[in-house]
Amino acid sequence: MEKLLAIFDTDNLYASRLMEYFKKSNWKGFEILLFTKRESLIDFLKYQAVDILLLGESALFEELPKENIKYVFWLCADKMQTKDKHETIYKYQAAGRIVSEVISGYTRLEDNNQKESHGEIRFIAIFPPVPGGEKISYSWSLAKNLSNISKVLYIPFDLLPTTFIPNQDNSGQSMSELLYYLRERKSDYMDKLKSYLNYSEKLSYLSGPIHGFDLLSISREDIGKLMDDIKKYTDYETVIFYLGIYTEASMEAIIRSNEIHITSCNSPFEELVIEEWERQMELIGVSVKKLKINRIKLPIGQQPAQL
Repeated sequence: MEKLLAIFDTDNLYASRLMEYFKKSNWKGFEILLFTKRESLIDFLKYQAVDILLLGESALFEELPKENIKYVFWLCADKMQTKDKHETIYKYQAAGRIVSEVISGYTRLEDNNQKESHGEIRFIAIFPPVPGGEKISYSWSLAKNLSNISKVLYIPFDLLPTTFIPNQDNSGQSMSELLYYLRERKSDYMDKLKSYLNYSEKLSYLSGPIHGFDLLSISREDIGKLMDDIKKYTDYETVIFYLGIYTEASMEAIIRSNEIHITSCNSPFEELVIEEWERQMELIGVSVKKLKINRIKLPIGQQPAQL
């Protein structure tokens, strides 16, 4: 059964164009409804619940049957306008940006109301023996694409995190404090996970650390506990680690993952590095041939994904 997203705005042309853009977007599972008259919206909500209401007139909210509205997003004409209790979106921006903000906000709100873990989770490790922009772009694109069909958490372990991906919102807290709670074995550290998450439409992700050294302090036991606790206490279906570091902890993540992507560009140097990595893995008792590895070769200079 499709969920309902209702748009209300007295500007008929604006509301109609926004509705058409939502219908053309790749956000499946929602039926889009349009209201331009206050009475019509009020009467509808008396008998029918909606999952999302995009409201272009804040004063109307007090008249609405709130028990039939799950989430409200305000369409505001003033960029400086904010609301304490509800999401606020600037209405006079590109329609694509409005849709993206609604999807991101909805994903975050649903995360905050997450269900209990169902126990089934797929871990994907993406490891570039020679890190680079092409590999970051690949990992982000994979996470974004998979988020359209399952609930995905993306965790980048990058010593020198950048804003390489366009439109990536890193306004939330970095993962450094979360890693501190993990290392100190704070009992409630998983409860704090939500406060560190950022959102890109349907994708939940952690932003990089304040300092790359924070990643170097993670042990094999730490990463093992993190993966076990994500499986036990969250309802994500897929967790993607981008492992831009070569440490015991990152290799533990590889060993524990259901799927491993080794990414490289087509260069003799990178092939030599991969061979050396395989040799070193054998030295610690890990047979690379027995791991479920997908070799991903990327073109040099690949542009960041516009997703």
